Amino acid sequence: MNKFLLAALISTSLVSAASAADIVPPMTPPSASDNGMGFYIGSLSSVNFLKHTNFDVAGLNVDTKYDTGYYTALRAGYNFGSYGFVAPRVELEVGYGSASVDQHRISGFGAISGIDSYGDADTIQGFVNGYLDIPLAPAGQTGVLSVFTPYIGGGIGAMNVKLRKQGIGGAGTLIDDDDTAFAYHLDAGVGINLQSVFSGSSLFEKTTLDVGYRYTAADSLNFTARDGSSSSTDFTTNAVTIGLRKQF
Repeated sequence: MNKFLLAALISTSLVSAASAADIVPPMTPPSASDNGMGFYIGSLSSVNFLKHTNFDVAGLNVDTKYDTGYYTALRAGYNFGSYGFVAPRVELEVGYGSASVDQHRISGFGAISGIDSYGDADTIQGFVNGYLDIPLAPAGQTGVLSVFTPYIGGGIGAMNVKLRKQGIGGAGTLIDDDDTAFAYHLDAGVGINLQSVFSGSSLFEKTTLDVGYRYTAADSLNFTARDGSSSSTDFTTNAVTIGLRKQF
């Protein structure tokens, strides 16, 4: 039920962002160039802290702990410009992530001390995102407040998760399988206007550095171990994100 409520919430944000121009009339009717409207392209990278996954094999449940992972993506979107106190934008995002196995634990036995645990959790992710920027200063105004723009938002889409060659030294690979499921993420952070920071350089014209937090989840992924055992697990990460946007 929580998954559907979150999906409904994000979908509402996406629709609101796409139709903001009709729903919330601008306080004044500025031109597109003054209002910040336009297409943009960019990238996103993150340091990921992946929650444990698990799978069944030979009648036992294996709980997997991961090292810190990473995620990197390309994105393209459209900024609708400022309307009242918010500036909505929508974007498409496609990315790849990975985290290496730190340790396997087997139910009833705990950690397998002195035995090498190996493998990875690799992901391919695709989302439709919606964000609300919250400008602290009117468009075109200079000063400290014009440098920082908080944002909130999220996205819905799909994620392919591969438990790649996960196993234990001496026992061999226990699972090497993948599955695709509905996925979503929730974001919050601040955009830094690099054009204001580096005012003497044209290199950073209409360029924003995004720094934030992201929670990502895909539920009920189904996997089959090497011995034919089937099981289901959830995939969730907490991440520190950093990205660039270049608007045209």
